[in-house]
Amino acid sequence: MSFLSLLLNSQPAHEAAKTTSTAVAAEGHGPVEDIIKLFGQFGVDGPHLLAQVVNFSILAFVLYRFAVKPALGQLEERIRQAEQLQKDRALAEQKLAEAQKSAQAELQKASDEAVRILTEARNTAKQTVEAAKAEAVAAAAEVTRKGKEAIEADRRQMLNEVRGEVSRLVVETAAKVLEANLDDALRARLNEAATKQLLTK
Repeated sequence: MSFLSLLLNSQPAHEAAKTTSTAVAAEGHGPVEDIIKLFGQFGVDGPHLLAQVVNFSILAFVLYRFAVKPALGQLEERIRQAEQLQKDRALAEQKLAEAQKSAQAELQKASDEAVRILTEARNTAKQTVEAAKAEAVAAAAEVTRKGKEAIEADRRQMLNEVRGEVSRLVVETAAKVLEANLDDALRARLNEAATKQLLTK
């Protein structure tokens, strides 16, 4: 008699033990019979073992369905949110770098324009110095002043544009990180902080 046949046997435990002992005695001693006899000595019988296997299977299913599976789902959602946050941060850093590069290009363009204006002013001064030296000096001073004012105005305008863009990017990034809409007071404070950071650099 095998162990599986004992599990499928529907007799009570005492009758199963008697049947097992008589079967073992009739069949002789073998490794399977020794194991069945050992289990019988410890009080393990087929119906109880089958019930325990069924109970354990139900418990394992309930734990997986209502504990492990939701926990895994939450973990996957948090991993997805972290990946999205990293993508948003990289995009914001890229936009900030592009804005800084654009601002640098605009400053260089304004500087080249100023050099061109100054060069033209010098040439004009050289051409007019023979006719009227005093008028040429005054004209050169006026052109230089206008050139400096134009440079200063362009620089201020570009700095304001860069500050506005960086402030907007900082606010958008902060809003995405916090996943909440910012009120006007907090937006103004973030703009002011970003502007101070730009001025200190």
